[in-house]
Amino acid sequence: MLVIHPASCCDVCLDPYSIPSGPAHSPHAIACGHIFCLRCLRSLSLNACPLCREPFKLERVKKLYLANPSKRDSVEQDPTDDRHASLLLHHMSLVSSDDTSDAEVAKVITEVQEWLKDQSGDPNSNIPLRAALASLQRIKVLQDQSEREKAECSRLREKLRTQKLYADLDSKISRVVEEGLLSRIQKIENEHAL
Repeated sequence: MLVIHPASCCDVCLDPYSIPSGPAHSPHAIACGHIFCLRCLRSLSLNACPLCREPFKLERVKKLYLANPSKRDSVEQDPTDDRHASLLLHHMSLVSSDDTSDAEVAKVITEVQEWLKDQSGDPNSNIPLRAALASLQRIKVLQDQSEREKAECSRLREKLRTQKLYADLDSKISRVVEEGLLSRIQKIENEHAL
């Protein structure tokens, strides 16, 4: 689940996303999952993500829609807490790539969990941060599972290769033994024929 906080801003121009001002300033997602305003995406000289450099097609850019924050959230939320939640969301987006170490991901997850624990006990508070945390944890589980499956696949490939080598060797040995036995039989038959 992709979550964008209403106070989010484009990582290129740093302008806040604005739905009323038109699609140019609204958030748009590209294939790698990073989000920018359409104006910045159109202004790139190369169609490559400014953060991870993964290529994308401009015609495949997807507009994202923001829900209006509830009045209760805006009344209860301290601006400092809101900024810290946005910072934590940003940290989670930075560690969500495949090349981030497990230690970095664990550090950010722990930091977010501790911060959420210190906030109000209401499970409906900081929903974007909670949803992003749950997504990051699921991604981590899936990445770990994928790594285990890749390792198992490599192990099985190596085992298959080894077994094939042994089978080829057994076949060659059997052929040599058979040829030796046939030659002895022929020799014995020749001796008895005389």
